[in-house]
Amino acid sequence: MSIRQLCAGLALSAMVLPVIATPAFAEERPGHNMRRVIAVQGLGTVRARPDTAIIRAGVTTQSKTAKAALEAHGQVMAKLLATLENFGLAERDIQTRQINLHPVYPRRKGDTTPPAPEAFRASGNVRIRLGEIDRVGELLDQLTTVGVNNLSGLQFTIAEPEPLQDEARKLAMQDARRRAQLYAAEAGVELGPVIRIREGGATAGPIRETRQMASMSMAAASPIAAGENEIRISVSVVYAIK
Repeated sequence: MSIRQLCAGLALSAMVLPVIATPAFAEERPGHNMRRVIAVQGLGTVRARPDTAIIRAGVTTQSKTAKAALEAHGQVMAKLLATLENFGLAERDIQTRQINLHPVYPRRKGDTTPPAPEAFRASGNVRIRLGEIDRVGELLDQLTTVGVNNLSGLQFTIAEPEPLQDEARKLAMQDARRRAQLYAAEAGVELGPVIRIREGGATAGPIRETRQMASMSMAAASPIAAGENEIRISVSVVYAIK
């Protein structure tokens, strides 16, 4: 064989080898072949009676001067805190959230002169956590008596929701398997092992609900029903098909 023929053969081999190797490489890439799977979502729901109430009590005062407005606000807040302490609440269950002071301007009558404030308004609120929900009505009565004039909302919560959430997770997995088995039976296939689990799935919005909102009026003596809270867990599960 001549040197020219040898070089031509090597060049041809260099051109053919990548073409031959490409299909083998493609088969080894993970995920290249589509797997036979069943993907479902399961939902677990647990209901329980709340054991904690969250109350936001606000105080608003108005006076001619900023100093007088703040002093009046401070006096009511001091009575409020003393009432909460006498009610048996611990310091960790009481939190002052904010204190604001705003000028109050008279209505403008078309002139361009900036008006001077005619009064000042001081406001603030306290977040209260009560572990005895049967005493909510009693506490609201006392709050309005000492000068609380803004009850913005009432929340009934579960102080330790984790055990209930775990129970909902178990129910969600059971629901997912039930659905997968139903689809497998209808498709005439056998359900295989779990490939992937993802909490939340495609569910819109929060998947855990451990709070219940209730509106409050100033008629604090009205009966208050805590009802039940609902904890929901959604899970997305992918099963292999045997």
